[in-house]
Amino acid sequence: MPRFSFDTTTKTILVLALSSFCMGVTEFIIAGVLQDVKVFFDIDSNKAGLLTTMYAVGVVIGAPVLTIPLSAFNRKIQLILNLSVFALANFVIYISDNFWINVIARFVAGTQHGVFFVIATLTALQVSPKGKESSNLALMVSGLTIALVSGVPLGTFIGQSFGFKAIFLLIFVCTLIAIGHALIFMPNHLKGSQTHFSSLLKAFLHKPLLKAYAITICTCGGAFVLYTYVSDLLVYKSHFDEKSIGLILLLYGGFAILGNLFGGRLADNKGSILALKIVLSLQVIFYALISLTAYSQVLVVINLALMGFLSFASIPALKLNAMNAARKCTPHSMDSSVSVNEGAFNVGIALANQVGGFVVIAPFLGISYNPLFASLFALPALILLFVSKP
Repeated sequence: MPRFSFDTTTKTILVLALSSFCMGVTEFIIAGVLQDVKVFFDIDSNKAGLLTTMYAVGVVIGAPVLTIPLSAFNRKIQLILNLSVFALANFVIYISDNFWINVIARFVAGTQHGVFFVIATLTALQVSPKGKESSNLALMVSGLTIALVSGVPLGTFIGQSFGFKAIFLLIFVCTLIAIGHALIFMPNHLKGSQTHFSSLLKAFLHKPLLKAYAITICTCGGAFVLYTYVSDLLVYKSHFDEKSIGLILLLYGGFAILGNLFGGRLADNKGSILALKIVLSLQVIFYALISLTAYSQVLVVINLALMGFLSFASIPALKLNAMNAARKCTPHSMDSSVSVNEGAFNVGIALANQVGGFVVIAPFLGISYNPLFASLFALPALILLFVSKP
């Protein structure tokens, strides 16, 4: 019988997906063990939230700034250095009982998260044959979506059983495994591209790039206007009990995986611009519909599943759209342009969280309006795609 073997491209994408899984668990896990964190450090929710906030700040800073000193190395060395710092930051969280050291370590881990997705995006595109770029980007990002579905619930269970610190030991070990796989399976010939702080400045001087960043911010953020507060919607408007929310979010995550893979295929077949027009049009419609379907338990579950599918279907096309703009506008400093777009993902999430929080507490609004504002948040991206020249 013929033996099946992975080619270099597949091996590299799988290494990146495993690394992406580690990043995803680290990013999302605090929300699942927030109560344990509060008890462990004897702090309130607002202070505990710093562990999430500083991680996000680290992502935004790390993506554009810290890719510069790594840019001259080949992609394999970049990834190994990146994962090593990320592993060390999570190990510090595991061994330290000082809250502020934990906050600093979360910030450092966040910076490496930002750096990773720049390295991973560029590496996936370098190893991909023409016409398969978006599909491979989707496979790379699938580690993040799998973390959302399985890694976070598993991590939450471990945290509740053995203490939340045990999760970060698990992340440390998984990251070491990813490093080992990178050493063995990643090729050595994938060259980096030296960038400088002047290159970072150039990433903000071209209208097509600014347009790509704006589209990323609005598209990525739209879902989080609602998703961050979706448990309130499900409890107070759909009248689910709290035990059901975990299962509904698990369904959401499962459809997010499918949407991510579908989005990669769509972008490969239709191009990033048409793919984004299709997905964003559906996002604007189905996000807003939740304001109506929230009053039916069956319909809201179906609608949230579609929301998960559509929100992650846009990610491969967003990455490819920014890459295409970078090739055109900054061909000699693409790393910097791509790094700004990676930061834009988390800028969108941060802004969306603020908008969603304002809607929840605002007089005459409330959680019922979050789906509508999620739709409105994504709408400018759709308008940009239709009114701007290619």
